[in-house]
Amino acid sequence: MTSFRTLTFILSLFCAPAFAIAQQAGASTAQPIGTQGPMTVERMHTGFLITPGVKITDVARTTSELVGGSAGWVTDRTFFIGAGGYWLANQSSTRKMGYGGLVVQWLARTDERVGFSVKGLFGAGAATVPGTATQVLFPPNYPFGPDGHMLTGDPLMHPTMTTTTVRLRQEFFVAEPEANLTLRLTKRVRLAGGVGYRAVSRDHRDGTQLSGVTGTVGLQWDVGM
Repeated sequence: MTSFRTLTFILSLFCAPAFAIAQQAGASTAQPIGTQGPMTVERMHTGFLITPGVKITDVARTTSELVGGSAGWVTDRTFFIGAGGYWLANQSSTRKMGYGGLVVQWLARTDERVGFSVKGLFGAGAATVPGTATQVLFPPNYPFGPDGHMLTGDPLMHPTMTTTTVRLRQEFFVAEPEANLTLRLTKRVRLAGGVGYRAVSRDHRDGTQLSGVTGTVGLQWDVGM
């Protein structure tokens, strides 16, 4: 009997802390929902974004300026989707180019003094660039053989070659990724400068007349953000 009482006393020593912990856990889970901390609700800053700009690039192996920009909708001052386009500023009868399409952009640190953004333009365009054409002119009554081959004939009757400048028109698809650094000027206006690359699907000759590196300077103007 004494041994049974001793065993019961030892078991109670071990079970008492566990029972107390279980009571505390039950009390904590039984707390009403109203005792939790307050919920914080922040408004998402969205609005219209306009980004006019100027690009310096090579078109038809000539340093050129493209003017244009983009406009669209910004969600939470971070993600932009809209449309944009650029056109050759110093156009001539033999040098023209314009392109445009969908523009997507990711912006960071828009509330800070210095920020950055990455964007891409995906679309289509058309260009006119100068080219050359060579033509062989034969004098009247130039002798040909019966099989159509040219005969030497009179040494004074040599064919002549002329080279003329022609206009080559090209339609193309374009993809133009670009990275920018931004400097905040006012609450709604930021100065942006960056570097990109214009990749054209079908280029003239050796593929260097329309594709090329671009340097961009422009503004980011938040409207209603």
